[in-house]
Amino acid sequence: MAGTNVDRTYLYVPPEEKREVEALGAHWDDNSKCWYTGPGEDPERFSQWLPHKEGNDEEFTIISEQAYVASASVSCWKCHSNIEVICIYCESGFVVDEPLTQFTVSGIWAMDGALTRQLEPWPSFRKEGGPDSEDGEFANHCPHCSALQEDFLLNSEPGQPFFSIARAAPGTITLQPLIGRIQLSGDESFEV
Repeated sequence: MAGTNVDRTYLYVPPEEKREVEALGAHWDDNSKCWYTGPGEDPERFSQWLPHKEGNDEEFTIISEQAYVASASVSCWKCHSNIEVICIYCESGFVVDEPLTQFTVSGIWAMDGALTRQLEPWPSFRKEGGPDSEDGEFANHCPHCSALQEDFLLNSEPGQPFFSIARAAPGTITLQPLIGRIQLSGDESFEV
């Protein structure tokens, strides 16, 4: 993944490719834990580590190689059944081309095919208009009464399960690693 920070273009470089990018002249930023190029560098040399567009030429705003499905149990606001809810938690990643750590994503409106396939075990996390809907955002739904569970509140309100994953009580949240790089578009939330 790439981003621009003053005179730097940040690159998305999987760990196994660090020697290759370093040999081409990229530099390591120890603060953000990212590779970057400086001004005057030929971007074509680093094209495989720059953002790319998929499918419908939509560029995803969030990319992470250290992402998880975070799951927790809550009571459905409508039928009061105990249900599982999930969110995407990124230990690190890039949001609109800038490095960020320990954040959740809510209001997801687009995701790549790899992430979509990895979320198949959670059919209650779907587009608001239904699984085949083109519009709306992905959100948790009660598997019993189909009530929408407000995604933003689950991630952004104190006392809700995904407000502070890093500080959650042991056993309240389960993290399942996502495989490979995930790409999606949504709103990031992090504790300040």
